[in-house]
Amino acid sequence: MAQNEHLNQKRLESLQMSNIDMFRTEWFEHYQDEILILQNPYFRMNWEPYRMKYLLAVLCHEGNGTGAVNLRLVRLRKNSLLITLPSQIVESREVSEDFKGTFMLISERFLSRLGIGDTYMFYKSVETSPLCQLDDNKADAFRSFIDMSHKLMRIQDGNPNMEEALQLLTRLFILMASWVIRPASTGKEPQLRQSEAMMQFLQLVKLNYKEHREVGFYADKMNISAKYMTTLIKNASGKSAIQWIEDYVILDAKAQLSSTVNSIQQIAYDLNFPSQALFGRYFKRAVGMSPSDYRASLSVYQMARGK
Repeated sequence: MAQNEHLNQKRLESLQMSNIDMFRTEWFEHYQDEILILQNPYFRMNWEPYRMKYLLAVLCHEGNGTGAVNLRLVRLRKNSLLITLPSQIVESREVSEDFKGTFMLISERFLSRLGIGDTYMFYKSVETSPLCQLDDNKADAFRSFIDMSHKLMRIQDGNPNMEEALQLLTRLFILMASWVIRPASTGKEPQLRQSEAMMQFLQLVKLNYKEHREVGFYADKMNISAKYMTTLIKNASGKSAIQWIEDYVILDAKAQLSSTVNSIQQIAYDLNFPSQALFGRYFKRAVGMSPSDYRASLSVYQMARGK
């Protein structure tokens, strides 16, 4: 039976995870609106994609499941660790009856106060490889972290050091996750300035890509010239600033085309294109086919329409 009934379904839905039934979940615990841990959540069957507002970490203990992160298929099994980032589009597609696991959500605000040096490299590694398979020893280490966090949150009332303690534990989690996820380095790591600029740029893009697709807007927000920002982003990521912006727009468009029955005109309006025709040209240039052709190629859309 789930505890803390004041933390109701609306709270979870506000985190964009409405496909989980809080009150049929084994247990959950939280610290304010910063951290939420769910043990063996109960999944609804009417899967819908959702855009993450928090960092999500899933440690699978038993069984298996399939889903997608930014339209990329992921398969979980025992000792799998899945991490998704705020603003990524996540889909839960299938979960076995014997699935057991722990879900932990951490707010961006809480993460921003941790003071970890090169957080961008962690984010970059997770975006490249959101799923990793742990051996028993590493899985036990992550379970110990989760257990300690859970126990701390159960005694949080009146503890003036609670936030600092949870910050220390979360720093440990990030460091552990960076260790198991990050691939072996094959060259020189980006300089600190490049990494900081990259993190700031990506945060701005996540918040503004629907309204602003021009490099100058982001350079102005960062108080640097467009030329200098372009150089920093290219050196840090190997990809141009304009390509990052386009990738976010196209990903959102693909997610809407594959997981909703919104008209192409509605999607164009949502993404702030002045016309459906301009949206179509933008999409075709990036993807190689029109939005309608892309949608027609997706079995997910055909199923959604009951065909």
